[in-house]
Amino acid sequence: MLKDLFLALEQKLLAVTDEQPEPQPLFKHCDLWNRQVEFIEQETQFLTPAVFVEFMPLPWEQLGKNIQEADLTVHFHIVTPWHANTASNIINPEVRATALSYLDIPTVLFRQLHGQHGSFGTGNFNALTRVKSIPNHDHERFVDSIEEYRCRLKDLSYTVRTMAIDTVGLSVEFDPHPGQQ
Repeated sequence: MLKDLFLALEQKLLAVTDEQPEPQPLFKHCDLWNRQVEFIEQETQFLTPAVFVEFMPLPWEQLGKNIQEADLTVHFHIVTPWHANTASNIINPEVRATALSYLDIPTVLFRQLHGQHGSFGTGNFNALTRVKSIPNHDHERFVDSIEEYRCRLKDLSYTVRTMAIDTVGLSVEFDPHPGQQ
């Protein structure tokens, strides 16, 4: 089910545009988060800006008939190059504007992702809501801006299909897959 959710989110993230007069895809790379920025020398190279999806722990609740729900927290790691020319005394305003442009990306993502909901083959989720922004400047060559979103996720990957048998005065439902959980 998480694979289907990731693929649905990946499709949406790669459709986010830069909101310029001629909109272009904003993200050049999308992947699951595995601390890529911390291990950049060992990591397969990727183009930036990149977005990585990190699923936080899921506290599942049983609803019945093997349907479960959880409050999903997902971190979108927006990875951009670090440009040191952000100080107010930079003489060339274009250089400074380029260096500060990474600060606009979370807002662009918010405008195009906040409130989105969806369904996929094994589940669905309600409106994604941005709840936190965590700038992370602790890397030498890159900035990892973390945008935290939440939604309610429903897992329908194993719903019990029952067969009803009506007899005189008695109705019985049988699980066609006994013993599977």
